[in-house]
Amino acid sequence: MDAHHRKIDLQSPSDLTYLLKNINTAAQQKIDLAIPRSAAPEGEDAYRSRVEELVQEYILQTFTLALPSLTLNGLDPSPKLLRPEPTPETTDTDDNGNYEPYDPRLAETLRTLYAEFESQSTRVAELRREVPGAAAKRYMERLEGELQKEREAEAEREEIKADLDAMDFDLGTLERRDDVERMWGRGTEGLVELGKVPGVLAKLERAGKAVDVVESM
Repeated sequence: MDAHHRKIDLQSPSDLTYLLKNINTAAQQKIDLAIPRSAAPEGEDAYRSRVEELVQEYILQTFTLALPSLTLNGLDPSPKLLRPEPTPETTDTDDNGNYEPYDPRLAETLRTLYAEFESQSTRVAELRREVPGAAAKRYMERLEGELQKEREAEAEREEIKADLDAMDFDLGTLERRDDVERMWGRGTEGLVELGKVPGVLAKLERAGKAVDVVESM
């Protein structure tokens, strides 16, 4: 490696394991796409097994050549990290004590499922914290909306009542005006009749004088 190039620093061995597992998973997906397991339904597919073996050797060789360009927390990584030893967590056994070989694909699936479980558990915990408050907020908003509608309806009823009261006042005023006009008319008619009285009296006086003249003859 050129001394002028800076090494890639990883924080822990798990970072290297993570990269290796991701590449293995991607390679396995490509193999499944090119050589599906259904192509050999009767048993082991020797061709597929050989391809998987060659791909794993290529990935291992690539990482082995890349190790000098890597550091783990400032230290040179050990080649043993590319071949992790099976652990009780990554091996299975039957009743006879026979252990199943370490399967990186199965281990990756298990890690994926566990990560999904952790994610869902976190989401459930968040919902337990958020849902009650959100539900209470929605209830208060709905209640406030109903109260606002009731206040608006009450204001509308008060406005209608005020309009009706004003109409009653106007009708009463008109009725009183009609009464005044009728009384004024009757009074005017009475005055007219009173104005005719002097003429009648004059006629009566002249008639009386005429009677006196006739009687004296």
